[in-house]
Amino acid sequence: MKTDLCCYLLGVLGLTIVLGPAAINGQVGDIARPIESKELKCLVCKASMAEMELAASKVDPNKKVEIGDYRLDTTGESKKKKKILYAKSEMYLTEMMETVCDRMDDYAKARYKKTGRPVVLKMMTEGGMNPDMAHVNFVQEGDLNKTLKHLCLEIVENYDEDIIRMFQEEVVKDTDIRLCSQVAKYCKEQPVDDEYEYEESEEAHEEL
Repeated sequence: MKTDLCCYLLGVLGLTIVLGPAAINGQVGDIARPIESKELKCLVCKASMAEMELAASKVDPNKKVEIGDYRLDTTGESKKKKKILYAKSEMYLTEMMETVCDRMDDYAKARYKKTGRPVVLKMMTEGGMNPDMAHVNFVQEGDLNKTLKHLCLEIVENYDEDIIRMFQEEVVKDTDIRLCSQVAKYCKEQPVDDEYEYEESEEAHEEL
């Protein structure tokens, strides 16, 4: 239902842009121009990691699973098993990676009206419609944003071991910058604090 609503909203907004080109007159640059493939991969990578962090944060922090080898050793005793947090288990993290790319159906390619900066925008947040939708113009392409899911699948397939390792750390933090900038090199390297300050403050300042 949520995905259907996102598709409907994207269709309506796309039609508005097509029928009303004057709405973008006076904006910085060609707002509706396509996003370069390298930029898009960076944006999808960050969005995918953010979705995984969100999913992991919702897992019961007290839930544990037993792991270990269930075969018998040479003495006939069961080999040692141990319990770990479910959110850190390879079983859960593998399942999380297998489903995260389906959430790219809720995203759309866009550019901020005043700056022209590209963004992969989540149409609906947990609080309802994303308020940033009022500040962007959507990129009009024939792929219906299917590229976003394909890129997500490519990222997960290429870096599954790195993703698991990051999410098994005691504190899961800044996985978007660590994977997308430092490991995969999709995004320009940048200190974590600077990146987060830029993402949070630029549009708040520009769009007011």
